[in-house]
Amino acid sequence: MAELTYPHYRLTANGRNETGFTVTLQIQEGAGGPLPEQSVDTVLAGLRALLQNGDDSVSTELVRFSTTTTYL
Repeated sequence: MAELTYPHYRLTANGRNETGFTVTLQIQEGAGGPLPEQSVDTVLAGLRALLQNGDDSVSTELVRFSTTTTYL
């Protein structure tokens, strides 16, 4: 996979018997902003809910990768 620009996210969902998914994604808002009634947080929450599918045995973890610049 080509290297992703920052920030990007890794969402992992784990179920019973070592089942699960890992999704790596980058979210960019359009030039005019996000869709109405949406934000990066609502998109991530929707993906998390989709993977959990109402199953209490599914655990999820969201990791955000970013970089910072320090000028010396």
